[in-house]
Amino acid sequence: MPTFDSTGLQIISVKHADSAIGYNSENKNYQRLLGAVLIEHNGITLTCDSAHLFQANEYVEAFSNVRITKVNGENASSDYIKYTGKNNTALMKGMVQIIDGANTLNTEELTYNIKTKIGVYNKGGTLQNEETTVSSETGIYNGYSQLTHFKTNVVVTNPKYNIASKELTYNMQTKVVRFLAESVINTDNSTITTSNGSFDSKNSNAVFNTRTTIENENQIIIGNKITYNDQSGNASASGNVIVEDLKNDSKLFSDKAEYNKQTGAGKATGHVLIEQEGGSKTLTSNQVDFNKKNGYYKATGKVVFIDTVQHSKLLAGVVEYNDNSKFMIATVYPKLISVNEGDSLFMRADTMMSLRYKDKNELKKIVTSTKKTKEVTYAYNLLFADSTYKSIDDAPEPKLIIANRNVKIYSDSLQSVSDSLSYSEVDSMFRLYKNPIMWSKQQQANADTVYLKTIKNKLAEVNLLVNSLLVSSSKFENVYDQVAGNYVNAYFVNNEIDHVFVNQNAESLYYAKDDKEEYIGVNKAESSSMDVFFIEKELDHIVMHANPKGVFLPIDQLSETDKFLGSFKLLTERKPKSKEEILNN
Repeated sequence: MPTFDSTGLQIISVKHADSAIGYNSENKNYQRLLGAVLIEHNGITLTCDSAHLFQANEYVEAFSNVRITKVNGENASSDYIKYTGKNNTALMKGMVQIIDGANTLNTEELTYNIKTKIGVYNKGGTLQNEETTVSSETGIYNGYSQLTHFKTNVVVTNPKYNIASKELTYNMQTKVVRFLAESVINTDNSTITTSNGSFDSKNSNAVFNTRTTIENENQIIIGNKITYNDQSGNASASGNVIVEDLKNDSKLFSDKAEYNKQTGAGKATGHVLIEQEGGSKTLTSNQVDFNKKNGYYKATGKVVFIDTVQHSKLLAGVVEYNDNSKFMIATVYPKLISVNEGDSLFMRADTMMSLRYKDKNELKKIVTSTKKTKEVTYAYNLLFADSTYKSIDDAPEPKLIIANRNVKIYSDSLQSVSDSLSYSEVDSMFRLYKNPIMWSKQQQANADTVYLKTIKNKLAEVNLLVNSLLVSSSKFENVYDQVAGNYVNAYFVNNEIDHVFVNQNAESLYYAKDDKEEYIGVNKAESSSMDVFFIEKELDHIVMHANPKGVFLPIDQLSETDKFLGSFKLLTERKPKSKEEILNN
């Protein structure tokens, strides 16, 4: 039976020793126990090769092959232990080991409370828990809470991950690691740098509460707070988020980003900025939805896309893009600004698209309808193109721009309106369809279809196809030189009209002048084709080919009908007046 002192504390008792020698002096009063020593106290058993028992002070020093065993199976061993019965504390030195269920702690020196199961080491230690091993220079082990606090040169090794940290805690039961200082986590697929957060290896949950970087083979994610689940693939980052796509040379900046690694779907919100190709292309918006697997992106809310290589800026409410096909479509009041050598061109339409010229025959509209709501929606197949649409190399490919519905263009040198438009980088040609009209300084041009060739945003050539009319105004009201025909080609030099060729059913009307530069009459002419030449923006002379007919009408004999060709129509009221008309909704 155990014995107790006057205060009620259990007294350390010796159950066996091969021999015992008592020592009494002024400084020390103890028993020296030798051979197969066995001591019991408060439910523990201590065995060793030899021991010094200080009964009056209620402590024992044990030497060589020292082992403490508890009835629950927990045991501790070392070369030396000083065990104090009053507080159940053991100072252990030399090859210290504590085995508690699945946990094994190894260190060179440990202060351990047998009752509370709390141990402190300061000379390096290692905790083994099933597949996880944690080592550090200092640590606090708690066998009851199963929480161990590690500091200084902390290293965690596991078949699924490795961690290097200045300070962290590890819960041996829940398998949760909490990071309290600078830490680096390495997995098979990523490297994570953080200084605050937790990693639940059992449930694959990670939460990082301070500026954290996650880097994998093709991507870097940085945020003030990041949550991630490896099983579901869900990740969320907030606070000055940066997502860098190493494969496609792009960076995404936002207030918050969500992503699922398995599906590839994600969303970025709040002041979103995407930089591509070293910052030569940037996109800003309020929100970006994307899917890494199929290359689809959708930006919404005050979208601005800037291409410094192409010297262009796109403004829209919604921009959708496919990284495989390089197809882009802008809706909700899209506007395009192109700048070249100081001359800016402004364009707007209901819808704008950009695609690789080689894909022009692949572009198809996908129409879907819902009988219940009677809603009809459409998209384009290139928005959902797979990886087979990717380029073979990284060489720049010519683009084709398409604008539909209510198209307007304004620049200092030309203005136009049409129902639809396309622009090809292959030939630098604008193609205007459905009631197109073009204005350039003194000229108005309209036809069933109008082609405009520009060089550095300056007008170089205009082709009018079918029912064509070219009108040149003068400084006098109702005085217009006119050319009409099935096909009209007009050529410009320094933005000034220089030469016009009319083919099929050619007609012309121009005002003749005398030596004093005063109008004397009107020349009307018809032929199969004709060349019209201009000097200083005014019609100078005409050369007619095949079946020419002409008449001169004196100025004082002109009727109102004589002043105009049959197809003449002045359309100034439709002319865009300023860039503000283009940019303002």
